[in-house]
Amino acid sequence: MTLRAFRVGVVGARRARQGTGAYLALDLHAAGAKVVAVAGTSRTTAATAAAALAPSGMVATPYDDVSAMIGAERLDALVIASPHEAHEASLGLGLAAGLHILCEKPLLVPDEHSIAVGTGLLEAFAARHLLLAVNAQWRHALGAYMQLFPDVVPRAATTFEMELSPRTTGLSMIADALPHPLSLLDHLFPVATPGLRDVEVCFASAHEATLRFTHPGGARGVRVVVRLSNGDEDPRPAAFGFDGRLARREVSNPGYRLFLRADPGHTARREGFPYPTDAVARRFVERVRKGPPFPIDSVTRAGLVHLYELVAAAARVAPRGVGG
Repeated sequence: MTLRAFRVGVVGARRARQGTGAYLALDLHAAGAKVVAVAGTSRTTAATAAAALAPSGMVATPYDDVSAMIGAERLDALVIASPHEAHEASLGLGLAAGLHILCEKPLLVPDEHSIAVGTGLLEAFAARHLLLAVNAQWRHALGAYMQLFPDVVPRAATTFEMELSPRTTGLSMIADALPHPLSLLDHLFPVATPGLRDVEVCFASAHEATLRFTHPGGARGVRVVVRLSNGDEDPRPAAFGFDGRLARREVSNPGYRLFLRADPGHTARREGFPYPTDAVARRFVERVRKGPPFPIDSVTRAGLVHLYELVAAAARVAPRGVGG
């Protein structure tokens, strides 16, 4: 496939919840793909999304229905950036139409059916020689982290911690935020049989939670702590680290330049890294251009299991009124 023929439709290009659809559209456009259509919950929201893309040179037809967009446009690929509750339907439509898919995390609602459904989808896309990719961003910050801490070897680490500030609360923030640390851990520590150990979840309130668990990768497993604190701050605070060496994300404007700073911070101790969705989009375009085979992504498969385990554990201990 040539880039000239690489036509993309976007589901959820408006900044309503997570807001990554617009960024993925812009980055795919910069990578040489042609964003030709957007689908939203209504014609009005889709038209708003299309209008926001127009100044960057994209002429996208708005649709209020994903099926109608796929039927009317000669698409090669679909970006799914709608709320994750709607992912399964769009994934099925994309598969039936023979489209490559770049999907926002999490791939599916993490419930008792997600592992079987997700595994089936991964197998079906691979069997049809189609790429199914999930937007896993934080691995693109690893290079900057290792520049900050050259004495730390992430793949040999015994502990990992991450701090995130999801916009959602309660159980929803577990589903929204935990794919970030899981994608890093499952990338660094691949395992033949996914499954977390010693899972502990503590809610201080609907707005704050701490999760502790052991990831089975590495020589003896990796002990993990993830701290979540709901907030509307933009950019949202975030940090991660291995073996006690924490790096905080910083954003510098103008230009929305991204950095990691050693914690505790010192002015000279920070390293820049590329905007993650740009790297994700370029990789997606490159893989589609290269062509099959498109093997099942072991990180995505492990993530289905691990995310469900954490959401299920959180649901068992969530205080009354902590839902969502």
